[in-house]
Amino acid sequence: MKQSSEELEIVKKYIEMPLLMDIIEVDKRKIEGGELRLKRELLAYLDSIQERITRDGYELKKKLKEMDIKIIKQERLAEKLHALYSVRGFEHEMNLLWSKVRTDSLLTLAAYMKVDITDS
Repeated sequence: MKQSSEELEIVKKYIEMPLLMDIIEVDKRKIEGGELRLKRELLAYLDSIQERITRDGYELKKKLKEMDIKIIKQERLAEKLHALYSVRGFEHEMNLLWSKVRTDSLLTLAAYMKVDITDS
């Protein structure tokens, strides 16, 4: 069964969400270990972004349920992010190369931060 572009996009966003949280956690640890004057403020800002990502993750999960999409398995492999999922009972696979995942993550985090990172 063919999937819609909306179904593909929602699955992709959902499987990339944990990576966004991981990226922020790594940066928070670096900030905590550094000698920054705005350490507390930066950590609070990153915490607020994590809270928004978590809320959006819950919304995505509700959407997945409404669309009868189930994530069966997710794994981080050396060269790609792999997911096995079903849409209305039909199984599908998604493989995202890390270069694509990194780009998507950067763009998504920039959107959460309201930063324009496109070349002028």
